[in-house]
Amino acid sequence: MTENINNRPNTEEESMFKLSDLWDLVWRHKIWYVLSVAVCLLVAGFYLYKTPKQYNRYIKVIMDESEQDATMRSLGVLTGGVGLRSNTNLQNEIQAFSSPDLMMDVVSRLGLETTYYEKRTFKTVELYRNSPVELQLNGGNPTSSFSFTVKNLGDNKVLLKDFTLQGKKYSEQVNCALGDSVSTPVGDLTLLATNYLDKFNKDITVSWANAKGRANAYCTKLNISLSSKESTVLLISMQDVYPSRADLVISTLLDVYNEIWIRNKNRSAVNTNKFLNERLVVIEKELTAVEGALKDYKANNNLTDIKAVAQLYLDESNEYAAKSFEINNQLSIAGFIKTYLNDPVNSGALIPANLGLDNSSVDAQIKEYNNVVLQRDRLALGGSENNPLIADLDNSLFAMKDAILRSVDNMISTLELLLSRIESREKQILARISSSSGQELQLLSIEREQQMTQSLYVFLLQKREENELASLVNVGNTRLIQSPSGSAGPVSPNSKTILLMALILGLGAPFALFFVMKLLDTTVKTKDDLSTSVVPFLAEIPFFVEPGKEIKYFKFLKRNWFLKENCRIVVEQGKRDGMNEAYRVLRTNIDMLLGKDAKSRVIMTTSFNPNAGKTFTTINMAASMALKGAKVAVLDMDLRKGSLGMALDCSHTGSVAYLSGKTDDYRKNMTVLADNLYFLPVGSIPPNPTELLLTERFKSLIDELRQEFDYVFLDCPPIDIVADASIITQFVDMTIFVMRAGIMDKALVKVIDGLYVDKKYTRMAMLLNSVDMKHKKYGYGKGYGYGYGYGYGYGNSD
Repeated sequence: MTENINNRPNTEEESMFKLSDLWDLVWRHKIWYVLSVAVCLLVAGFYLYKTPKQYNRYIKVIMDESEQDATMRSLGVLTGGVGLRSNTNLQNEIQAFSSPDLMMDVVSRLGLETTYYEKRTFKTVELYRNSPVELQLNGGNPTSSFSFTVKNLGDNKVLLKDFTLQGKKYSEQVNCALGDSVSTPVGDLTLLATNYLDKFNKDITVSWANAKGRANAYCTKLNISLSSKESTVLLISMQDVYPSRADLVISTLLDVYNEIWIRNKNRSAVNTNKFLNERLVVIEKELTAVEGALKDYKANNNLTDIKAVAQLYLDESNEYAAKSFEINNQLSIAGFIKTYLNDPVNSGALIPANLGLDNSSVDAQIKEYNNVVLQRDRLALGGSENNPLIADLDNSLFAMKDAILRSVDNMISTLELLLSRIESREKQILARISSSSGQELQLLSIEREQQMTQSLYVFLLQKREENELASLVNVGNTRLIQSPSGSAGPVSPNSKTILLMALILGLGAPFALFFVMKLLDTTVKTKDDLSTSVVPFLAEIPFFVEPGKEIKYFKFLKRNWFLKENCRIVVEQGKRDGMNEAYRVLRTNIDMLLGKDAKSRVIMTTSFNPNAGKTFTTINMAASMALKGAKVAVLDMDLRKGSLGMALDCSHTGSVAYLSGKTDDYRKNMTVLADNLYFLPVGSIPPNPTELLLTERFKSLIDELRQEFDYVFLDCPPIDIVADASIITQFVDMTIFVMRAGIMDKALVKVIDGLYVDKKYTRMAMLLNSVDMKHKKYGYGKGYGYGYGYGYGYGNSD
């Protein structure tokens, strides 16, 4: 019989119920989920409406490699990695592309210093090329940034207001006409009308910032990366509100980069041309002087042809003269290089190349030195002078320059020794022709000097032309392989992702909230929460509230108010609602627990703490017993408050008068509540309730009631407040502990188990009151909304 009363669920049923409990957590709060999803979607929609859409545009560029870099990259691929030098150079070029200095040139060329904004409903929209006005600065303007608002007054008249300069606001307002120069707190400026003037219906905010400030902003939008580790293809991308502007910015950035690269590459050619031009001026003067001396000498001495006189000697002399010229030319070039390197003015500058120096070692050193200078300058352009790479390159340049000077000194020494030998041999030849006419000898010397000077002049002219041709064929080290392109739709904000996140948040937030509330709620909710208790379980009583009293019920939840109008008899003949069926089940279980042999049954109801609903439960249990024809008496044994009497408006003389000896017939004080249902109130509240329960008259009262009634229900105070229930239990046949769902803490179940095991109360059984049956999947009362509210007056009622 006990097992039937307890109705313990097995493990499988308990597990299934917990899964259904999660579904109940969603379904019972479905309105909150709908509201949460609606709010989150509304916020997400507002965010998408307010946030400007960003478009991604990109280009692909191949960086040309030197032969050495290509070899290093190939070796790196073969060894399973990327060539160190090639990768380093590419990273350097990426830093160069990201340089704010390059972006400053882009901003200046495209005129991006000024932006125009229009305020619309709940958002601000940037006007790129469709602004109705255009700003023109006339001088006296700040060098950092400023902004102001333009209001259309009609007839080409505007009002300038809300001036802001470096965070400081000005209250001045300026009226002017479009196209007129006007003085303002931010300097002299002119506003020009554009083709979109007819759409000037709202105020326009004009914001200006210098190229450096705008460049930093655009650099944050720029992204440069390698297309793959094995290639030299750079992917240059940018996000912007206007895709056309992004296309212009990245295309212009590539053009500026190539121009700077070519300009740096041509610096060597410029220095070489400068040197050649200076030398040509000197050689031209010398050649003019020699040719004039030759002409004068022939005219003065009437000489025509001297070659036939000393042809044999002249041929040999010319051979040595050619060698002497070549050596002198080499000495002249080497001396210039040495002077150029020792001049502090040329420190860090490129060394003139392609001068015709007949020394491959020195030429290679000069070429390597110039390459390092160019690399150092590119790093300095894209970064700081404190860059450790720049310091390393400076040290390398110093060492390379010292090595070039030593090589040039060695070359000069060698050439001077060789020239000394040739001159000695030439003197011997001249001695042989000394017998010739002094005039012929002098003429020969002048002609030879003229030939040497002329040859040097022609040589320098040729080198200058070669150098100029080399500078003209220099091109950028990038090749565009994909023009600006990108997705047709915006990349941010991602509408689908944001709406999905809003939907997930709208569903997840209330679920998490209710789930945490459920975890933190340690109160007993259903009989499954009592499945581990050893105390017999009688029944679950549904939640009840008097129709029309819902507002008071919510007040009760907040303040534990006692609503006596809710404490009434709801069990009536012929009613088949959930509440009546619950009390019929309770009636049956009580009879099963007490047995059929007992002639009279005395049952006390108590609780662990106030507000459990035992008064309501007691009167309706008694009413259910009366409906089956049994004679039932209900006693209000709450001698400190008389809750049941207050609820039934029966506060006349009652049990206290009998127990105190003021009357000997308690029957005169009993009230008939219904057929077979009698009620004995407390009457006057006594000063000594506990002592009255210890008298023989109380035992006599119970014995007389046993003889006269089939059931006697005693509504007792909570056991946690006073000791009355502990005294009364020795006179009863059964003790019903009433627990209220949502108030009784699960930790107290073990305390009640202890009372049951220790047999502190006679034949204990549990009853769970005020159970929410709306969301239960079994039992009576499904679909009904019952509950009741009442409080207790012991101690703190909160």
